[in-house]
Amino acid sequence: MYVSVNPFNHQKLAEYPPDAYPDVELSQSAYLYWRNLSLTARLEKLQKLADVLRKNRAEYARLITLEMGKPLRESLYEIDKTLTAFDYYGEHAEKFLAPRFITTNASRSYVRYDPLGIIFCIMPWNFPFWQVFRFALPALAAGNVIILKHAPNVPQCAAAIENAFKLAGFADGIFKNYYLTHQDAAALLADERIAGLSFTGSDTTGSLLASLAGKHIKKCVMELGGNDAFIVLEDADLPLTIAGAVKSRSINTGQACNGAKRFLVTEPIATAFVDGLIAAVRELKQGDPLHEATQISPLARRDLADKVEQQVRDTIAKGAIPHYGDSTFTGKGNFVTPVVLTNVPQNSTAFCDEIFGPVWSVTVVKNASEAVKLANQTRYGLAASVWTKNIALAEKLAVDLDAGNVFINEIVKSDPRMPFGGIKRSGFGRELSEEGIKEFVNVKSVFIR
Repeated sequence: MYVSVNPFNHQKLAEYPPDAYPDVELSQSAYLYWRNLSLTARLEKLQKLADVLRKNRAEYARLITLEMGKPLRESLYEIDKTLTAFDYYGEHAEKFLAPRFITTNASRSYVRYDPLGIIFCIMPWNFPFWQVFRFALPALAAGNVIILKHAPNVPQCAAAIENAFKLAGFADGIFKNYYLTHQDAAALLADERIAGLSFTGSDTTGSLLASLAGKHIKKCVMELGGNDAFIVLEDADLPLTIAGAVKSRSINTGQACNGAKRFLVTEPIATAFVDGLIAAVRELKQGDPLHEATQISPLARRDLADKVEQQVRDTIAKGAIPHYGDSTFTGKGNFVTPVVLTNVPQNSTAFCDEIFGPVWSVTVVKNASEAVKLANQTRYGLAASVWTKNIALAEKLAVDLDAGNVFINEIVKSDPRMPFGGIKRSGFGRELSEEGIKEFVNVKSVFIR
């Protein structure tokens, strides 16, 4: 069952039984119609969809908060961020998809970018609108159509997204949401009419889906987990760096794959940074996510909260020292008390595994070289950030960091203007920017003698 439960008070909001196997022929017919529209016509339709999101911004944001628990102001920001992707591709898609002419011994030769067909996407609960649209917008602009299987705990968000397409006047089948079982999802991926797969989620599930996609020779993009390093060098701007550390880990109450997880701090600045971080985390307020003052909200599900608490206990057992923040709402909802863990050893859970919650794990290092070495000492490779006034040094470190994204004096975040994705167990392929729109196209060479 797809069940919507409010993470703050455990009230059941809605329940949906699994759908029958998707009507793939409907999607295939919609694809033949959609791909033959001009790019201008497709972009005009997408702008109408943006108008629907803009008009219903408050309703969609409240729905996000009620289903997965993030503070309402962050849900509003999620809708606003989604709208920036509409603006970006509305302005740049024509340039990205224009034929590229190449001089050869032909009278004319060029590369064109044609759509692939029906793209199946399996999306997560932590950014239930943004994650869907950051994949869907470029794929649709390129001429593909989409079948969505959303996370089982945000079914109302999935339904609202599909309904937004209807309100914008899209033909049935261009974007379809189905509440699928795992078995039907696997069968759909094997269906020869499905041209590709986009998945955002855990590396464990991603490994299974990537193997199925490979078995059936399907193009896929994998956006998986992260254990991102936040490197603090001795000359870092301390107030800026502490504010970045708090924000990077508290966004979505720590439930973000690109949020900083491991804080690698050089010795000369370690005491000042740790003291400032602990003080700042203790100021964060837990509470009802619908209240403006709330900064730390409940996690999306009780099992996720239990997992985080166990990971913290395991790390403390290895020798880490906990410094807890506000625990006002610990006994109600799926709350986890914010905590800074210092003296985190390299063999501990907090260092080795991704923790999806409000946990700041600090390890002191001797210098920048050791920081980069430890940053790369992970099976993940999504992102890293470096905090220093020495930009030349930071850019040299960026070369050596094994990550798909490196941010200097800024927290890691996805941006429509920049490609986003990882390496190693963080996945492969890219979303957003020009690279994202070209993931699900046929790069077709045309040679004319």
